[in-house]
Amino acid sequence: MRSATILFVLTFWPALVYAQTPNAQAPVPTLTATDIPLAAVQDAIKKGAAALKPGVTVSDRVFSLADIGKYNVAVAFLTRPALVAGGDRVLAHDKITEIYYILRGSGTQVTGTLVDGTHSDTTGNSIGPGWSSNAPIKNGRSTKLGPGEMQIIPPGVGHSWSEIAPGGIDYLVFRVDPEHVLALSKN
Repeated sequence: MRSATILFVLTFWPALVYAQTPNAQAPVPTLTATDIPLAAVQDAIKKGAAALKPGVTVSDRVFSLADIGKYNVAVAFLTRPALVAGGDRVLAHDKITEIYYILRGSGTQVTGTLVDGTHSDTTGNSIGPGWSSNAPIKNGRSTKLGPGEMQIIPPGVGHSWSEIAPGGIDYLVFRVDPEHVLALSKN
């Protein structure tokens, strides 16, 4: 019995001690805060406005991309011209959660189920892989958004502007990217 106890202690003691040691887990990477100075936001707004030429329906520029370890967080500036009732193309992102924060202008955003979509593997751009469609959203919910208002759009939720007021709309989009598929916009 005594030799069985000694054999047990010699065999399993190191594993028991290791399992109970707080530092036995893989080291946690040191994370730091990501600062986005006002000058960076203003530069993104200036470049976004310059890219919105006649005939262009959206300027979408990721100007900050922070690796948080388990996921990325991207910040993009979007600007869109006025849109008469009739709607914009419907999008649904496979992996990205978007949080809209309206800076200027207003519009009506419709969210719901995308139908008859075409899949695009747009890894490495501003929105990641997802679906798009010209068909109306099924089970749509319309929300009027204006300055200071926010909307959170989970992955897989179809969304489209059905109307944008004269003068257009400017907004920031915070994109939570759990699979690290987004990239900074060039220029």
